[in-house]
Amino acid sequence: MSPRRRAALALLCLGVTLAVVPRWWMGRDARAFLAAERSAQHELARRVAAAIEAHPERTFFGGSELRFDGQSAVAIYQMTLLGLGQVLLAHPDLREQYLPAMRLAAHRLADPRTLVYAGTVYPRHGVVAMGPREGHAYLGYVNLGLGMLRAVEPETPLAALHDRISDALAARLFASPTGLIETYPAETWPPDVAAVAGSVGLHARVTGRDREAQLAAWADRFAACSIHSSGYVVQRVRSGTCVPVDAPRGSGTAVAAYFLSFAVRGLARRLHEGLVATGMRSLLGFGALAEYAPGFEGSGDVNAGPIVFGVSVGATGFGLGSARAHDDGETFTRLYRTLHLFGAPVDDSAGRWYATGGVLGNALLLAMLTARAE
Repeated sequence: MSPRRRAALALLCLGVTLAVVPRWWMGRDARAFLAAERSAQHELARRVAAAIEAHPERTFFGGSELRFDGQSAVAIYQMTLLGLGQVLLAHPDLREQYLPAMRLAAHRLADPRTLVYAGTVYPRHGVVAMGPREGHAYLGYVNLGLGMLRAVEPETPLAALHDRISDALAARLFASPTGLIETYPAETWPPDVAAVAGSVGLHARVTGRDREAQLAAWADRFAACSIHSSGYVVQRVRSGTCVPVDAPRGSGTAVAAYFLSFAVRGLARRLHEGLVATGMRSLLGFGALAEYAPGFEGSGDVNAGPIVFGVSVGATGFGLGSARAHDDGETFTRLYRTLHLFGAPVDDSAGRWYATGGVLGNALLLAMLTARAE
């Protein structure tokens, strides 16, 4: 064989190796999460549970920004509850190991001192009381966490609070002509409203209450007001209207698709399909999701995280949960390869930890990677 042919063969072999080996290596754990394998879920769950139990304060970042500190803590506790609860629903034998962390997370989540900001813009935190014209959609995150605790521990002392919040949110949601309610005064965020609807659906599921017809009627109003022609959900609208004040965004669409899987499966699937059709970007088997729908652009925000070449960390991370909840193994695997590449998973005697994620990122990933396709 001539030197030129040997060089060409070497380059061909190198190309095949680069095209096949990285995608296989970095996607191998995706199969375990898709199959809800005990070992894969348990390794990440025990690290997240340990982080929650070892943390002595209600909030995590200790800054001067009340809104960010409170909302980030709510997200950590909510995602911990959703993730650990999903693990226990798949593997009930782990119940006694993870219930203590879930109980701690739920009590901190329901403590008005965790999200102090809500009590500075409303007369009081919604956990305490809600006035008749107050939205309090941030409670969707709290209520989803309480619902997951109740799914694995029906006798929780927080059951009465869960009932009260669910009834108050449902009344607001079903009475809204747009299907939307405010998160804070003069702030209406459709992804937050998706959390509210998801929490109402989960409450109905764990209590045996029939809200199917009400949720279906609500879903029609929500879709008409909040879903852009691209299939993406508008991130924010002007309160009391369907007028957008932010773009259709991938991060909001992905998390809404996951939240709504607890309440209105048809609407959740519609969002997931729109997310993939509009936002999926792939290279050599690695996938990521675009933050902005075609024709829109921006710098993102804390929900999107870093945006690189148009794809965002937030949309991609939440997209894992949407794909898992809708049994979309191809999308899940593509996104997981990217997570493995940039998330830097570390496995040791304490379990698995994604080094670039911190406690918030790992709690979120636990919920997304263990989402249930029902």
